This record gives sequence, structure tokens and C-alpha cells, in this order.
Amino acid sequence: MFKNSAGVLGFVVCLWTGAVAAQGLAPAVSNVPVPANVDVFNLDLAGIKAYSSVQNFEVLGHSYLKVPDRTAWAKAEGRPGTEVGSGFNTVRVYDGVAYLAGYNFPGTVFGVVIADVRDPENIKPLSFIPCNPGARCTYLRVNPDKKVLMFGHDSDKDNPNKVRSGGQAKIGWSFYDVSDPAKPRELAFIPASPGGKTHGMDIDGDYLYGCGTFSPDLNREALQIIDYRDSGNIRQIGTWHVAGQLKGEQYGPMNRVGPDGKQQLIQCHEIVYYNDRLYLGWRDAGMIILDVKDRAKPRELSSYDYVPPFHGGFLGAAHTAMPVVTKPGDEPDIVVLTDEIFDCPQGFGRIVDISDMKNPEVTKGVRSANIQLLSTFRIEHLSDKFDPLKKEFVCEAAGGPNGTLSNTTHLPFPDRRSPSLVYVTWYDEGVRVMDITNPAAPRFTGHYLSPRFASPGRKDRHTREIWQDPKTDLLYVTDGNGGGLTVLRYTGPIPANAPLPGAR
Repeated sequence: MFKNSAGVLGFVVCLWTGAVAAQGLAPAVSNVPVPANVDVFNLDLAGIKAYSSVQNFEVLGHSYLKVPDRTAWAKAEGRPGTEVGSGFNTVRVYDGVAYLAGYNFPGTVFGVVIADVRDPENIKPLSFIPCNPGARCTYLRVNPDKKVLMFGHDSDKDNPNKVRSGGQAKIGWSFYDVSDPAKPRELAFIPASPGGKTHGMDIDGDYLYGCGTFSPDLNREALQIIDYRDSGNIRQIGTWHVAGQLKGEQYGPMNRVGPDGKQQLIQCHEIVYYNDRLYLGWRDAGMIILDVKDRAKPRELSSYDYVPPFHGGFLGAAHTAMPVVTKPGDEPDIVVLTDEIFDCPQGFGRIVDISDMKNPEVTKGVRSANIQLLSTFRIEHLSDKFDPLKKEFVCEAAGGPNGTLSNTTHLPFPDRRSPSLVYVTWYDEGVRVMDITNPAAPRFTGHYLSPRFASPGRKDRHTREIWQDPKTDLLYVTDGNGGGLTVLRYTGPIPANAPLPGAR
């Protein structure tokens, strides 16, 4: 077997993913270049449309959301170059109100922006909630029935609002009453470890499930479960972690070293809740499924760990595990699983069969359900190439985070009108639409590439996340570079049939 410069087992990966790339899922697409004399951060809606690339989408609205709460850097204060808008990660929209979690790379806005989006052509900011000093706030959820906004505070030294000398950032989870979105009111703050980390999250009607460092003895984010049923007594009631994450523990055989011989990155990254189960992307530990009927005592049902032979780059592999719900209340047969890998080969997606959850196998002492890979998906013109002389993969850098690659998959999101229709945000490759009626042979049916909002010091597009309004079916897409928020309508075919069920 060959190893590339990142320590990937070249022979295995080249054969496996190369064969899948040959399915030809999508042709190359590109934007109309923005002329040098045109400010990409000052386009009107006609300009946004003119410099976008679309297939089966209609662009309805856009706003840079140049709120006064942006950083001095975003406002071009004290630095040469153009003013940029707000960069966002998570977006949620209910009843014409958007809740947007600021993104920090580059650092444009450290906080949550709440905006009126009832008129996509005239988006209006309503209020702003700042992150705690020394933190970023990139993930949020909203309970529209209880009118509660929840978001995480994650350590970030680039927040211009600094922690006092000798102090530590106040890290954890904020809860706000948003009955009046223009006047959010704090309900509670539930801490993680001081100076620690938080990341992805999800909620149900009563509980928050968050990736956070619930103990100073925890080396990276694990699971916190917080009960918010009583707004006057919001409290943590449960935790869970992968063995080896706490001091004094040893990692299991699959969670020790990667193909490059270095310690794997074992970290809770993203969470999707459905039907008393959590579907977790746990970086180099892969996908983990937990039973949380007893919120105080989560129970592992299965895991799908593919590192090694695959690698996770410098951030780890698994990003999001999205269960495909074909009938509300029924357990899903398949999961769409994405990697976020800024390395070579870059992150791509998988569709896995989880229909056999009742026959656990034991391999090398690790309990795992019999999960099967049905297919992988990537954009054809981004398929990695293997140089047999250099014995390494060859990928084109696009100015991504820390100067690395940015053509990785990111977040999958289902269309509520058909379980066979899935949107995937793809960083520099924008939004891609997949028809997974046959999960063994997914195919792309549309795309949206925004103008290349390349803020100073960057060259890439930074499409972050997508959300579908549950009442209007409009789609909201965030840009991390300061390109703000775009409103889309999908105009392509909607699959009539649910995905083929799991193989067993």
C-alpha cells in the first residue's frame, strides 16, 4: 500500500473512491467571473443573480447583513481593502424570522443576528446577541413553539471582545426567550468547562444535545444533554463520551493512530436528533448512534468507524450523519454521512445502510452494528488523482482554511417534500442537490454557486449551511466569508418515491 504526504493508505482509497467517482454524478460548473472593478461585497440582487451559477434554483433575495455589530476588520477599519458583510454558519427560519449564528473565519461577527426575512428582497436586522468575551457563537437552534433560542459559546481568541487578563472564556450554552425577536431576553447559561469548547448541537421539544467539554478532564468535545423544559430550571442532566477522551482512559483499537501514525482526532462534531436517537458525526471515530430514551443515561447502539484505512486530515473526518426519514415515526434505513476534510484527498460523502441494528457484531473488542456502505458521492471534476511515481494524491488547493483545500463536503440537509431529495453544502462548490431514490447510485440534479465572496486574504467560496423553511419551503444559504444570507427556491424535479429501503 502507498501513503501520500498526509499518510493516507493510497492503494485502498484510490481504488475505492475512484470507482465511485466514475459514476459521473455531476459535470463541472463555474460562475461568471466578477470583474476586477466590481465590488463583490456590494452587489444588488441583479448582480447576485448575474454572477451566480444556477441549475434548478431561483434566487429570490440576498443580504450582506452589514450590521453595526460586525468587527472592525469586517468594516475595513484600520486595514486596506473593501468592507465585507457578515459571515454566518447556522441559519434557522421560523415565521418569517431568521436566526443566524456568526462565523469566525474570517472574523466578521461574533454573535447571533436575528432578522426579518418575510420579504426576501428586503431583509431587515432586528437584534443582535453578542458572544461571551473570548468566544465565537457558530451553532444555534430554535424551538418555535416555546419561542426559545439556544446557541453555544466556543473559545476563540480572535473575538475582539477579549477575556480579562488572567481569566478564561465563559464557554457553554445560552438560552434566550425570543417571543419578541427584536428584544431577546436571556433565560439561562449552562457552562461547559472554563476555557473549553462547544460545537454542533440539536434539540427536541424538551432537551438540548450539544457537543461540549463537560469536564476539564475531557480532551475534546463530547455529549452534553440539557433539560430546558422549565425555563426557570434549565440544567444539564446527562453526558456521554468515547472511551479514551477522559484522563486516565485508553482509546479503543480503532481510535488510536491514523494512517499517518498520529493520534486520531476523537471529537463530537455534529448532532442530529430523531425519534429518541442521536446520529453523531464524531470526527475520526466516524458515525455513532445513541439511544437517548433515558436522557440521563445515553446508550450506544452502533458505530461506523472508517479511520483507518481512510484519513481525517488535520480536523478529523466525519462531519454530519443525517438519517433519511421516509415515514415519520419509523426508524430510518439509511444515513447520508459527510466528511469535512481539508486535505488531499478531500472530504466526500457516503450513504450507509443502518437497517440491521439488531445484530451487533464484535470486532477486536469493539461493539458495532452491521452497518453497510451503499455508495459514496463526490463531484466528478474534483475526484482525487493518484500519482504512481510520487506515490501520493494530487489535489488543487483553492485557498481554504489555513491555506488548505476547500472543496470538501460539509452539511447535508433533507427537503421536507421528499425524503429522496437532499441538499449538500460543499464550501467552494456551493450547494448541490442529490436525488437518492436509489441510494446505491445517487445523482446530482441541481446546483447553486454564489458569486465568489472572497474576502481579503481568501480566494475560495465559503458556502456553509442550508435550511428549508418548514412553512414556505424556501431555502436559506449562509456564506462564511462575509457574503451574508441568500434566499433560494428549488425549481427542479422532486422525486416521487422514497429511497429504496436498506438491503436487509
